[in-house]
Amino acid sequence: MVNAKNYTEQGGDVTHIGGKLVFENGARMSGSACIPNIPTVTGSQVKDVKEPFNDLIKYLKNIGLMTGDAWSVSISSATLHGLPTAETLANSGHATVSIDGTKITIALDCEVKDLADANHGDKWGTHKWLGFGVTTGLSSVAGVVFDDGTSSVTLTAADDSEASDVGLSAGDFILYIKAEKVFEKGGSFTLSGLGKAETEFTMKVTETPAGEGE
Repeated sequence: MVNAKNYTEQGGDVTHIGGKLVFENGARMSGSACIPNIPTVTGSQVKDVKEPFNDLIKYLKNIGLMTGDAWSVSISSATLHGLPTAETLANSGHATVSIDGTKITIALDCEVKDLADANHGDKWGTHKWLGFGVTTGLSSVAGVVFDDGTSSVTLTAADDSEASDVGLSAGDFILYIKAEKVFEKGGSFTLSGLGKAETEFTMKVTETPAGEGE
């Protein structure tokens, strides 16, 4: 039996090309895989070419035709002022957050069950919420795609403003997590866009059992 080099996985979401992909005469591409229109350069100076050329490189990276840049992500203080509820702020004060490559560890100085229940409204519900800052190394997060496996959102300038409101900088965003959920099953999210490689970051919550650390 000969295995097909080109095939589509069950469900149709992913197609593998191991052989040759031929575009016949007159074939066209459409949809989000196309590079957005970049205006023709009219100037004669190098500076006139720089911005359109960099836009072209960014779009090639975004659609996967060129390897994207690596993310340079760091974790900001978990004790941010201005979080949605006093309970979220108090919970975050129990956490020390660190990152090693793409692995994020949220270390609690208490047990998860001892964190307060924080109500983040009808949409997000009541959980043992934690909030901390993620620094992307960008001047703005507008255009960054954040995907936690449940929903995918494209961040905007409003996320820069939200970060600023809690003492972070533009290019940062606030990540809220349900501590009890991540403690039980772990968690992850993916960042992509703006010429950056699609990268998955994993999260785990550790706790300090009662009596330890006293």
